[in-house]
Amino acid sequence: MGGIATFGYNAHMDLEALILGGSYVSIFALMIANGFVSFPSSQVLYIIVGYFVGTGYLALIPASLVGALGNTIGNIFLYEAVRRHGIRYIERFKIFRAEDIRKVEMVFQKKGLWFLFIGKLLPAIKVFVPIPAGVGKVHRGAFAAIMFAASWAWSFIFIGIGYFFGKSAEVWKSYGIILMIVAGVVVFLFYRYMNSGAILKELEGGVHGLPDAKSDK
Repeated sequence: MGGIATFGYNAHMDLEALILGGSYVSIFALMIANGFVSFPSSQVLYIIVGYFVGTGYLALIPASLVGALGNTIGNIFLYEAVRRHGIRYIERFKIFRAEDIRKVEMVFQKKGLWFLFIGKLLPAIKVFVPIPAGVGKVHRGAFAAIMFAASWAWSFIFIGIGYFFGKSAEVWKSYGIILMIVAGVVVFLFYRYMNSGAILKELEGGVHGLPDAKSDK
C-alpha cells in the first residue's frame, strides 16, 4: 500500500493496522489518547484516515467527527485532572516541560479564551491548551465547545492531505515541506511571544496563577 513515507514505517503501519481492524472505534480511542497524553500523533493518524477516506473504506464526516469527539474527550480528561489536582499533579508525570506549561499559562492569562482556539490549532502548542484552562477553571461547556470546534477543523486539514496526497510519497514530501515551513513560521512567532520580555519577567517573578475564569457552577 502506498503510504506516507515521511513518518516512519513502523508507526505508520501500526496505526494503519489499528484503523483497519477497528475502523471508527479505533480512531475514537486513539484520539482520546492523543487528547490526554499527546500520543499518537494526530497528524499521522488523520493523514492515514484521509488515505482510507480516499479508498472508500472510511467516510469523511463520520471519521472527522469521531476523531474530534475523541480528542475533545481526551482534552477534557486532562482539563479535569488539572482542575481537580492542580498543575503540580501533571508536572510530576514529566509528560510536559514545566517551563513550557508556565509560559503557556502566562499567554492564556494575557490573551484569554481566544487563545484556547488558536493554540489548539498550533503544532507543539495544542498539547498544552487544556492545562491553563484547567488551572483557570474555564467554564466546562465553553472549554468543550472550543476544543471540539478546533479539533474538528484540525481533522479536516490532515484528512484532506491524506485524501489527496496519501498515495504519492513524492507529492507528499513536497507538500509536507511547505506545510512544515508554514507551521514552523507560525510556531516560531508564537514561541517568540512566549519568550518575550513580558512573559519571562512574570515567569521569573513567580507569577504563575491564572485569574478565576467563569466557573460553571
